[in-house]
Amino acid sequence: MAPINELQRVEPGGFHIGCPHCQQELRIHRKYAGCHVECKLCRGRFRLDPESSSTRLVGFFAECPHCLEELRAAWRYRQARVACKRCGGRIQFVPLKPAQQNPAVPGTVDG
Repeated sequence: MAPINELQRVEPGGFHIGCPHCQQELRIHRKYAGCHVECKLCRGRFRLDPESSSTRLVGFFAECPHCLEELRAAWRYRQARVACKRCGGRIQFVPLKPAQQNPAVPGTVDG
């Protein structure tokens, strides 16, 4: 684990989005970024593009590198410097690298 006073850069582990078909909030792992996915609730299919203005992103989740707890953050904090609410460790959220958006991975997402 990293020292708490050291700023660590963290990419999202995944996203919380509103399904464009049924509006229910879905939790989708980052490996599906750029892929066509299917909502488990309504079976509606859509492309997960975190950078598109048509995607209704509610937030994202990431692991704190200091205490290893999962954090949930609103989308507006996607490039912010913050402190972990559990351990106080310094974190800077950074966007996914383009290579991590894999259009070849099909999937169904959890609701």
